[in-house]
Amino acid sequence: MKKIVMIPKSLDDRHKCWRKLLTHVDKNQSNGFAFIGDWLRAGERAEIEVGSLILAYDVVGSYKNWCPVVRVLKVGVETDLEEVYRWEGDFRERSWALAVRDDIAAILAEAQGQEAPEESPLAGFSDEELIAELERRGYAVSRKEGEQ
Repeated sequence: MKKIVMIPKSLDDRHKCWRKLLTHVDKNQSNGFAFIGDWLRAGERAEIEVGSLILAYDVVGSYKNWCPVVRVLKVGVETDLEEVYRWEGDFRERSWALAVRDDIAAILAEAQGQEAPEESPLAGFSDEELIAELERRGYAVSRKEGEQ
């Protein structure tokens, strides 16, 4: 089901802003290119699927001491747009994309009905540490041919 919603205007008219209909987050990117989707125009109406997520990036503050504000808005059945995530940097925080990328990826995965991939609790251990622990517990460990 689609719904017509008003895409929010800029939080501060002195600075740039952009909006995207979020479809994917590329965790290999460390900047705004990590957020993939169709561009939306701030201050205009758009017809969007209910449950979709909109990424809103704004800059607020003075020209010298500006800071980024990143919001994720969800298109709802009862409400037009509900803010489900908000992050505000300070004037020293310019690497906003790295600060929000993984959180937004998890929100998008949940909204799309996917489970966010969890890192293995063993990922922090080296092969040697894992082998030593297995041998301590009485297991015999051998490597396959061709592996180091």
